[in-house]
Amino acid sequence: MASDEVPSPTSILFARGLLARLALWPALRIAVHQNWGGPQSAQKQRWLAGVITDEFEASLPPLSTSFTTLNSAPIHPSHTLPEPDTEYIEAMLLQIMDDEFEVALEDGSAFDVARDAVRLWGDAKEGRDGYVKDLEMQAERMKGKMPQYEVDAGSGSDWEDSDGDEDESGSDGEDYGNDVVPQLLNHAKEVPDTDEDGFTIVKRKGGK
Repeated sequence: MASDEVPSPTSILFARGLLARLALWPALRIAVHQNWGGPQSAQKQRWLAGVITDEFEASLPPLSTSFTTLNSAPIHPSHTLPEPDTEYIEAMLLQIMDDEFEVALEDGSAFDVARDAVRLWGDAKEGRDGYVKDLEMQAERMKGKMPQYEVDAGSGSDWEDSDGDEDESGSDGEDYGNDVVPQLLNHAKEVPDTDEDGFTIVKRKGGK
């Protein structure tokens, strides 16, 4: 979106929900907390939300389409793009995590985030904010809970939030505060390993 354009209500509502959903993504939380994207890791998280928002905004009709020609046809019907689908957004998330944070994911969490982004966009277009508020409440509860994990030179690793208490919110929506341990793999795209308790292994590219 151009800097001089005013965001639409749809985009604002969607961005709110997306920022909250990204804040609940364990893989991204670890990458940001550990500064795997460098000193600007936190800014990259917001940038990621902006990039995805731009992709969905491109499917909105431009304001000029509200004006019609004499035969009532839209003036610029070809300026809009198809709405991104889950697979497209998942591919974007995986690529950005790899490029910006040096993390390769094979735990399926990127698909979950992408699916929720598509749902958020559908809700935002209809002006429904229930899911957005639910995600924002969950994200607020996660503030201050630093992801704790152990790394043993490429061997099995576990992590959990420093506050290990069960969430007692009773929300009707999905609770992302207790997501499965993210599986971060290096460039080799190794076969997923699990420890005796069933936790997936956490690795960073390069075995770090």
